[in-house]
Amino acid sequence: MSKHELSLVEVTHYIDPEVLDNVKDFHVRGNFASLPEFSERTFVSAVPLAHLDRFENKEVLFRPGFSSAVKISSSVYFNRERFPSGIGFCDRNKRSVRTIEKLLVNAFSSPEPASVRRPYPSGGAQYPVEVFLCRLSENTENWQTGTNVYHYLPLSRALEPVATCDTQELYRSLSGGDAERLGRPHFALVYCVIFEKALFKYRYRGYRMALMEAGSMYQNAGLVADQIGLRNRVWAGFTDSYVAKTMNVDQRAAAPLIVQFFGDIIND
Repeated sequence: MSKHELSLVEVTHYIDPEVLDNVKDFHVRGNFASLPEFSERTFVSAVPLAHLDRFENKEVLFRPGFSSAVKISSSVYFNRERFPSGIGFCDRNKRSVRTIEKLLVNAFSSPEPASVRRPYPSGGAQYPVEVFLCRLSENTENWQTGTNVYHYLPLSRALEPVATCDTQELYRSLSGGDAERLGRPHFALVYCVIFEKALFKYRYRGYRMALMEAGSMYQNAGLVADQIGLRNRVWAGFTDSYVAKTMNVDQRAAAPLIVQFFGDIIND
């Protein structure tokens, strides 16, 4: 059995055009411009900063004042806390491309070469979310010159060349112009959804499943990163169309959902 599926043209035969249009219209409502030129005119949250502490990192009680929560003993805890999200990345130390390959294979591919399963769930085994690897630092050893954006093929365990764009321009698009706060990560993964693959089997429900799948994927990548000595940060502050254009990806075919940066932290 071939590892590569039929062309997306085949999938479109089963797509309801109205469902596809409605989902794309809803998806676009979550887009925004995130560039230094627009920073004073663009914001996501309408909550005053002074009030955010009242809502961040808090629990929600559904029956406040009516029942007491039943305590669970801490002795049952066997897992360790994940590392905090990285900020202030630094590429002073060289990173080998072998480390990146280790992350990709362990986060997104099965340890069994003949298996078509992946280490995260997907509704109907459709896997509509694709991973793109973006080089952001020249301080990366053994990276093949000429290409800075690759598409990861999880069954073939291979990297498909996508774009030869400049690393500075690529980082500017992925960071949304907030590179000063992020620092300098070594590389990033961009998770993109293929709408047709998400919708053709389960219609609107498939879009919800695709978003949950993307979350499973970057959680997996974060856990693997912790194990191999990489810090990471999940990032949504980017302009979708700018990212897609810089990566040489047709946004009508694969739309960026989320970016995950990886590298070393200055204070580590």
